[in-house]
Amino acid sequence: MTDTYAINTTRGREFEVEAEIIAMGLKPWVPRLLASRYIKEKREAVWYDRAYVPKLMFCVIPAIYWRDVFNLKHVIGKPLALRQRDIDGVPAYQRNHGDMAKVPAVPGLRQFKEAVEAEYADAARRRDNSEYQCQYLPGQALQLLDGPFAGFDATFQAAVKKAHDDYAKLRVEVHVFGRPTTLNVDPDKVAIR
Repeated sequence: MTDTYAINTTRGREFEVEAEIIAMGLKPWVPRLLASRYIKEKREAVWYDRAYVPKLMFCVIPAIYWRDVFNLKHVIGKPLALRQRDIDGVPAYQRNHGDMAKVPAVPGLRQFKEAVEAEYADAARRRDNSEYQCQYLPGQALQLLDGPFAGFDATFQAAVKKAHDDYAKLRVEVHVFGRPTTLNVDPDKVAIR
């Protein structure tokens, strides 16, 4: 038995239940999504956390704490025990019943957690880039850290913000084969040389 449970909560109260479970000394996981909303009055986007899957959280609950979690105010019903295959997923396999059809893999909680955390990290990078204040001066020497031109020296020209972009990008000039080439790169993909 894994002692890992899926906990159903009241909609919008996932983070309150998480705080109460943390106060008990346990380590719950609420799948989070970093979202933004444009506020007309402020003329800017405001970033906030919300539940990736409303009303759902996961936690390893030892038997001694199960009743305390069950009795929390915003927990709905009994926490559902997860089996090991729910956590690890099921790999793809070949059926042997004559049709020889291949059954696709079913991801588990581990793969779901990795995917959600990767998406959250990408959204955090977009948030950081959207709040980025350009610290470079025109003509300043930079080095590209990522992409096909990683390791190349570049010269900063300007910060460019287009309407369809989530955040401003840097326009830099790179010398490739002796010719200057202009590129637009993410602010976190360059460093001062």
